[in-house]
Order: sequence, then C-alpha cells, then structure tokens
Amino acid sequence: HLGAPDEILRLMRGCDPGTFNSALLAGGWNLLTQAGLRCFEECEKLGVEVHVAGVFGSGLLVSKAGTYAYKPPPAEIVDKVEKWRALAEKHSCSLPAVAIAFAALPKCVSRVVLGMATPEQVSENMAWVKESGDVPASIW
Repeated sequence: HLGAPDEILRLMRGCDPGTFNSALLAGGWNLLTQAGLRCFEECEKLGVEVHVAGVFGSGLLVSKAGTYAYKPPPAEIVDKVEKWRALAEKHSCSLPAVAIAFAALPKCVSRVVLGMATPEQVSENMAWVKESGDVPASIW
C-alpha cells in the first residue's frame, strides 16, 4: 500500500481548478516510500494542502516488531529501516521523530496525521512531534 497518489492526481486533474483545497495521502510519503512525490509537485503547483498519514509505515518505523503496509516487512524494507535507525542515532534523534520531520518537509504538507489507540501512544506521539522540531537539517 503506497497511499493513493495516482488517485489524488486523477481527481484533481479531472475537476475544475479550486475544487480541492486539501488532499489526504496515506502511506505514500515516509522514510520507506516516496510514491507521493508527483502528487506533492502537483499539489504545490495548484495550491492544494496535503495531509500526510502513514508516516510510520504502519508501525515499522516505531517498532522492530511492527508491520509495513499492514504486512510482515520484506527484507529490503527492514534493511532501509535499519539504515534510517543508524542515521537517526548518529544525529541523536529517535527514528519516529525523524519520520515525522521527514513527512513534514514538503511545502504543501500542512498536517501530519499520526495513528494512536491508547493514552500511552498519545503521549509517545506528542513527545516525538516535539522532538521532530529538533531533527537537524543535516540529516537529509
């Protein structure tokens, strides 16, 4: 699951300019996939804000036991995660904070949507959001 960037593009291109002022891209923009890049370029051109969800790759960027796109992760994705984890540690950042900071990088992103199911996850996410503001630009 890489979000639905092509569907967002199809809808925006098939409607009159100004029909959409925002779009939700779920799973198509995170440290593990950038399938939504063309969608971001079009949204920036049209002045459409993007709300990004799925920034943790359905859990793998938060927990080594997590899933990727709601399935067990393939080896190449696990390898990417470990490389990002090492880079985050090198910069004294947590991987989830780096994932949030990355999701917010494109100019057209106005919101980053984080999933949570428990009060503990709310607290955890809020700490990572706060930390994401301290992720150094040199990490990119």
